[in-house]
Amino acid sequence: MLKSALLVAAGIIVGAGAIQGLHAATGGGYYTVAEINVKDRATYDKDLPAVLSTIKDAGGVYLAGGFDKATLEYGSPGVPPVANRYVIIRYDSKDGYEKAWATGIKKFVGEQEKTGTTFRQVGVEGVEAK
Repeated sequence: MLKSALLVAAGIIVGAGAIQGLHAATGGGYYTVAEINVKDRATYDKDLPAVLSTIKDAGGVYLAGGFDKATLEYGSPGVPPVANRYVIIRYDSKDGYEKAWATGIKKFVGEQEKTGTTFRQVGVEGVEAK
């Protein structure tokens, strides 16, 4: 009887964990789109692996981007030219992004701005898949 009760309890715990995992996988997530004008490519490339590791450790997934891979599809008059680097990253939640910001991205941006690199980033909540 005790063995059956333990098995039922274990099944409930495992099931609850699986449901939580599925909910996180199908949730909308949190996306960041960074527009970066890199001025000192050598310094940027040297510092990039550490910040990518920070992003990965916070659950971020690099979806798209790179140097000179973005094209302006439409722009109102007076819109500045396309930056030389865009990056799109998906996190499971905004909390994941905030962890990455606090543990490495903020420092990386600050150091890069000293070289003349400019950053602009937009964060947006994803929509749940239906």
